[in-house]
Amino acid sequence: MTARKQHRPAPAILKGMAGILDQVTRLSCMLSGVALASILVLTLKEVAMRYFFNAPTTWANDVNQWFFALAVMLVMPEITRTNGHIAISVLVDRLSHGKKDVACRVIAILSCLLCMAAFYITGMETLRQYQFGITTMWVSPIPKWWISVVIPLGFLLSALQFFRLVVMPGSEREE
Repeated sequence: MTARKQHRPAPAILKGMAGILDQVTRLSCMLSGVALASILVLTLKEVAMRYFFNAPTTWANDVNQWFFALAVMLVMPEITRTNGHIAISVLVDRLSHGKKDVACRVIAILSCLLCMAAFYITGMETLRQYQFGITTMWVSPIPKWWISVVIPLGFLLSALQFFRLVVMPGSEREE
């Protein structure tokens, strides 16, 4: 029988920062739920207006695209926080406990770096859209950065959650 290595408790400042990150992540998840509910309501409204009153709106599909971006990108950090991503863990599951911890940390580091790269790329594109005044090609155009700004936010919060896995492995997460 081998004794499992216990993780050292995280310093209080890290626990406090993780608590703030969790609150921001939960808020983004709630906003994602609001966006998803809004998609449902707007779609039902559009169907009713189109088929019962023969008066379709010109903006509902456009607004639903924005809500869809909100729903996806704002829920991503919560999925990361709760380790809800789909994973094929056949190889990792066969490792010993110590090697599994190392593999999980390496995966978390790589995931954090990839999310930070995606944050940088999408953030630069959002900034470019703002600087050049790029608008959507909708019936009623709006600045495209209004939609795009949520994408780097989702990647940043996810990167911070992956970083948390690196510096605070085995930290208990309330679900």
